[in-house]
Amino acid sequence: MPVKQTIKKRIGFIMEKKKAEKLHKKHILWILATAFILSLLFPVEGKALVAADAETVADTAGEIRFAKSTSTIKAGKTYTFKVSLIGTDKPVTFDSSNKKVAKINSQGKMTAIKAGTTSITARAGSLAVSIKVTVTPKKIVALDPGHTGVVASGTEPIGPGSKTMKAKDAAGTSGVVTKIPEYKLTLSLAKKMKKLLEARGYKVVMTRTNSKKALSCISRAKIATKAKADIYVRIHADGIDNQSVSGASALYPTKSNPYVGKLSKKSKKLSACILNAMCKKTKAKNRGLSPRDDLSGSNWAKMPVTLIEVGFMTNPAEDRKMATDKYRNKLAQGMVEGIDDYFGY
Repeated sequence: MPVKQTIKKRIGFIMEKKKAEKLHKKHILWILATAFILSLLFPVEGKALVAADAETVADTAGEIRFAKSTSTIKAGKTYTFKVSLIGTDKPVTFDSSNKKVAKINSQGKMTAIKAGTTSITARAGSLAVSIKVTVTPKKIVALDPGHTGVVASGTEPIGPGSKTMKAKDAAGTSGVVTKIPEYKLTLSLAKKMKKLLEARGYKVVMTRTNSKKALSCISRAKIATKAKADIYVRIHADGIDNQSVSGASALYPTKSNPYVGKLSKKSKKLSACILNAMCKKTKAKNRGLSPRDDLSGSNWAKMPVTLIEVGFMTNPAEDRKMATDKYRNKLAQGMVEGIDDYFGY
């Protein structure tokens, strides 16, 4: 084929293609314009924007959507969900997929219980809308069950930057009658407290969960710091040569403490709240608060700290009581109520 004819043919093909594309664009614009006009003349009921994290199930009868909702809430708080209905007058019901995390009543009032996630669903007949809700903890509590089965050897600074050295740990006392070691009693109490605190919406970090590993006082305090704990509760039991001595006490740093003096006021309040509530629950003798600046486990703390002496294991009667699950439950409940008192819950 001659070159001129080939060029003309190609040019003609290109022109026809552009013409077709132009017509195609006009056709699309016409379809869009027609669809827009039809949508104005014949609106579809039940179409509405909902939150990005909410899932809506609708049918031809109408729609349900959240008019007021939240995706995060702190444990212990309440929130009331509201819904709007389109094309239906069916009664609305509410449900929580994880009732251990949050409960919700028939009016849509949700109570956040403890940290975790749940799905809140509102239903009206066959219509439903759901939203995922994250419950954050009230506060973070670090529990330190005193001593352990393997005593850490060596010494460590009594406080940050100090040249004064102190033993990393000690064996602790033991029951004069029961022979139960202090480290077993304190771990039992901490585990009970953890369960109770989590049920009340706290996040709990424990410095130890068994008695098989050596742990220094500084390393315990650092666990609380790493967890960004709001308070640090050290659980101990007392011992003395005089078997007639009994009762509970709490130790806190003074204002003149060179390491944690700025924490003294809050630490004293924490100590008083826990000690008073525990003694009220157990009817144990309240020996009061004792200012102490020689406790390395407290001196390395970065948050309000207290050391609770739950009773004297060298007192026969108190030793026997602290060996029972019933009395341990009271001790744990009392300390947990004291933590609630400290935070104002």
